[in-house]
This record gives sequence, structure tokens and C-alpha cells, in this order.
Amino acid sequence: MNDFTAPFSGESPEAPAFDLSALKGLMEGTDAGLALFDADRRLVFCNARYRDLCGYSLSDARPGVALEDLARISIERVSDDHDRTEATIRRGLERLSAVGGYSFRFMPSTGVALYVHRRMLDNRQVVETVRVATSQGAECPETSQLEMMANAARTRMSHALESMADGFALFDAEDRLIAYNNRYVELNPHIADIIAPGRKFRDMLEIGVGRRSFCFGGMAPDEFLRWRIEEHLNPKAPHDQLMADGRWVRSHERRTEDGGIVGIRTDITELKNRELEILRVSDELRSRNIHFEAALDNMVQGLCMFASDQTLLVCNRRYLDIYGFSADVVKPGIRLNEIMEHSISIGNYTDADAQRALSARPDQARLKTQSTLNQHLADGRVISVTHQPMTTGGSIATYQDITDIKRSQERLERYMRQLEVSNRELQDFAYVASHDLQEPLRKIETFGDRLKTKYSDDLPEDGRKYVERMQSATSRMRLLINDLLSYSRVTTNAKPFCRIDLNECLEGVVGDLQIRIEETGAEVHFENLPVIEADRTQMRQLLQNLVSNALKFQKPGVKPVVTVSAEIISDAISGTVSENCILWVADNGIGFDNKYKHQIFTIFQRLHGRGEYEGTGIGLATVRKIVERHNGLIDADGVEGEGATFIVTLPVKQKQQAED
Repeated sequence: MNDFTAPFSGESPEAPAFDLSALKGLMEGTDAGLALFDADRRLVFCNARYRDLCGYSLSDARPGVALEDLARISIERVSDDHDRTEATIRRGLERLSAVGGYSFRFMPSTGVALYVHRRMLDNRQVVETVRVATSQGAECPETSQLEMMANAARTRMSHALESMADGFALFDAEDRLIAYNNRYVELNPHIADIIAPGRKFRDMLEIGVGRRSFCFGGMAPDEFLRWRIEEHLNPKAPHDQLMADGRWVRSHERRTEDGGIVGIRTDITELKNRELEILRVSDELRSRNIHFEAALDNMVQGLCMFASDQTLLVCNRRYLDIYGFSADVVKPGIRLNEIMEHSISIGNYTDADAQRALSARPDQARLKTQSTLNQHLADGRVISVTHQPMTTGGSIATYQDITDIKRSQERLERYMRQLEVSNRELQDFAYVASHDLQEPLRKIETFGDRLKTKYSDDLPEDGRKYVERMQSATSRMRLLINDLLSYSRVTTNAKPFCRIDLNECLEGVVGDLQIRIEETGAEVHFENLPVIEADRTQMRQLLQNLVSNALKFQKPGVKPVVTVSAEIISDAISGTVSENCILWVADNGIGFDNKYKHQIFTIFQRLHGRGEYEGTGIGLATVRKIVERHNGLIDADGVEGEGATFIVTLPVKQKQQAED
């Protein structure tokens, strides 16, 4: 049926209980369809006219069938909306219980419009009357026509309420529920089973509080109950309520002219979630701003952000400190030319310097790439200013006081000039050592040889010893000069790097040391040495110094054994892979204590006296210098009485770079 919810507006007249036997003849003789239901709303009797008008069969309208089942049969014949059918039946029965009766029009499957009136008697029996409805209403009494008009209005109102997205409820002056829509029930699922016309608001609220359906906001249940009733009876502004299931419901309540209360309930859960998200994002942005400001103010550099019209957007504390600006003057909104005028006024620039600084600053409109300029302040400081364009227009400028850096650069340039002079002097010394010092040394050696050859018999014993000591000293002098020349020429006579085979290089070294190897009976083992990029001459010098050292520091009575081996390893640095050659030169000689391992690579440092082992203490220092020139590392590992191993690490490929 179309509507069971329109309330019966008239009062129910008093009526005695019907006697079934007396009524049957009367009911069968009338032109209206009549049906009687007991207190449980089950059919007791209906006449044939009732079945004909409603389209019921004998099995449909059988004694004992429930009123709601008959209503369901009628509605389902004209509508397949099950949910709406059940809601209509439920509301009709609630109206019947609440107001005692109601009327409505209905178009059954027979196609004949019907006027239906239901009334509940004092003994809770229900009488249903069905008549054919005509457009003129001639078949209905005047009161029935008025009821039909009122019912149509109430039906339209009911449809309007059901179409609302919000919950609607109307309470009378005694705070009893008299009208509501389905949305109101949906928004109160915790008490959906007790919502019915005639229920008082307080009773429904107490049940909801008892079921813990609300979040009390820190209040005790009794305190919450008193507060909510006060809000309901004296409505003011809308209030939002958090439900126990996590929903938020906003209630708008107003008093009506007759003392009742109308309430609108809206589910604002999504709105609240958005508000909470906005608050969370705001707190997060606020926290980020705090961190951002703290980071700006703790920067070593000054920083400013300018808009495309050269208006200051933001600056940090360091920028103000560099120029001695006041935060009350230089602040967001000030233009660059105003900053320069303020800077001139406090003595940072002269007028001419300020104009030069402004003219040197890049035009914001044409700035496409990063640019850097140096500002010279009146107090002698130099400020490096870097402008970085932004894609949205404007630029970010950083300011760094480079006064100390400039002074350091000047000192460095001065030291480099002194170093160049020193290097030239070193080269001059090498030239003198190789030419001028060698010549008198050769004369001393020549005349010493002549004294020993021609006048040896004429010299006394002490004279011959003096001549021998002089010759020994000149030999050491020549060896020292040659070693110093080798040491200095590591840089002064360096050759370009090229690919060399270490096997060929070491074969040449063994050939040069063949006599020494035969004298000591030594064995030199090597094979499968790699090819690397190096200075051929210096690499041969390095291997010769290491192998000759191994032959020199042999243990008495033990045949020297020298082993040279190598391995290529790969290192991943900054995303690139580089290869290094590790070269081991091991011997079985006298070894050394590892606590002296760094001392042996220092020039003129010796662990043994000249009387024990010959040498000048320059050979290993020369080896270290060659390794450093090749961008490598050298280390040593010794065991006293067992031998020593020298470990040289060299790049397989040298970086392409210019050499002075």
C-alpha cells in the first residue's frame, strides 16, 4: 500500500467489542469491504466484498492470517521494492498503535482505486473498511473525504521527510515522539529497536546511555544524561556528539510554537575527519615551519628569498648579522633598493660602492642561471653573494663572509710563489750537485788515487790510512750526491705515465743486480706481474731499491730469497669502480721491529749503522716519494730475525691530470 504512516487526525470514538455471530450477516450485506482482526492483528472474519475489492483469494484472506501479511501481499503485487514495502508496513502498524487509526488511498492490482480506513478499538481489535474511491467522493462520507485530503497532505509530508538526507524527529509538548523519518532511525542504530511514536526523549536517551552508545567526553554517565536533557529541553546552538562507534552526529534542535521540539540530525563524520586531517596537516606544517626557521637561523650562510619584483620574502638571522641590519627594518615586504639605502645609511657602503653592487646584481627578470659576485664592504670584509633563480620567478640569494678565505688565498698564493722560488733553487742545487760538486769530488778521488799509487811507499803508515779514509769519504760523498739527485728528480725529472709490463721492468732490475745476486747466491722469484700505467724509469727505480734492500739486509749464513708477487683488486668508490695493483716484495732477511716501520721511509733515517750495512738512508724515502707521485700507498711489515715484506698499492690506471 502507498502509505501506512499518515497519522489519523481525529479522535477514536468509543466502540463496544464486536460479537462475531451478530456481525456476519451485517458485514456480508454491505457494499463496503469489511475485515475484523483480533488484538494480535490476526484476521477473524472478512466479507466477500473485502476479498473482491482487495483482490484476495480465500487462501490469502484466511482466518488467522496477520494484518501485515495481507498488507505485504497487496503491496508486493504493485511494487518489487522489498525494503520500502517492509518500511511502509512497519510505519503503518506504528501509526495504528500510536494514534488508533488512519486512512489512505490505494491502487491494488485490480486497477480500482480504493479508500481504506483502519481503526483500533479499545480492546485492541482492529476494524478495516475498504470502499471504492471516486473522483467526486460520492461514495465516501464528508468526514472521510476530509480525512482523505488530510491524509494526502500527510502523505506528501511523509515523502518529503523520507527524501531528506538528515534525520528528522518531532516531539510534542510532553516530549513524546510523534513523527520521524527512516534516516533518524539509521543515525540512532543503538536504540533503533525502541524508537516508536509515543516514546519520550528522556526514556530513549537513558537506554542509549545505559548501552554506552555515546562518548561522554570525560563526564560521568549521569552527568552526561543531565547535560544532554538540558540541551534538548533548552536548545541553543547546534552541538556535535561523538558516538561510541566512531561516528560524529550534529544535532539542531528548536522549539515549536505549540511547545514541542523539532530535531535535525546530520552525520558529520566525514566533515570531522577532514577537520582533524586539516588540524593534523596544520600542526605538521607548523612544526615544519618551526624546524625550517630553526634551520635557517642556524645556517652558517646568510639567506634571502626575493620575489620577481625584488621584494624580500624571507631572510635568516645570519643575513642580518652579516650586514648589521635590524630585524625591525629589514623584514619581508621591503624592496632591494630600500635595503641598499639602509645599508649605506649604517656605513656598509659608500655611495659609489653601493651603485657598483646594484649594477653588478643580476636582473631578476633575465636571471636564468646561477651567478656569484663579491661585495667589498667599507670595513674591509668581502661577502660572496650567490643568486639562484627560481622557476616561479625571483631568486634565492646566499651570503657568505669570505674575508678569511680571501686572506688565506692570498697567503696561499704568496706561499706558492715562495715554493716556486724554492723549487727553482732545488733544481739549481740538483744542477750544482750533478755538475759543480761532482767535478771537485772527482779531483779529490783522482789525486787520492795518485797519492796511493805513486807515493804509497813514501808515505808513513798513518799517511796511508789518511788517504784510505779520504777515498772512503769521497765514495760515500759521491753515493750521497747520487742518491740526493735521484730523490730530487722524482718530481723534477718525472716522465709521463704509460702502460708498462712489471714483468719486463723487474727482469731489467734483476739483470742490473746480477753480480750482487751471484755474490750472495740469492734467488729472486716473480711471475705473472700485471700491466699498469706508470713512469717506466721511476717504477724500475722503485723495484731496484726494494730488491737491492732485500739483498743487502740478509742474515749471515742464510741464502737470500726475494719473492715479488702482485694482485689486482677492485674498489667501488662514489658509484665508480677502480682497480688497484697490490705489489708485495718479501724477503727472508734480518727483518725489523714494526714500531720503526714509519721511520724507515724518512730521508736519512737508518735502523743500522754504516759499519753494519752500507747506504745513505735515502733509498726507501725515494721509494715512498715515487709511490706518492703515482697516487699510491706504501706499507711494510717486519719480523725481527725472519724477514720483511713491503706492500705497494698503485692504481692500474692513472687519472688524467696535468703535472707541473
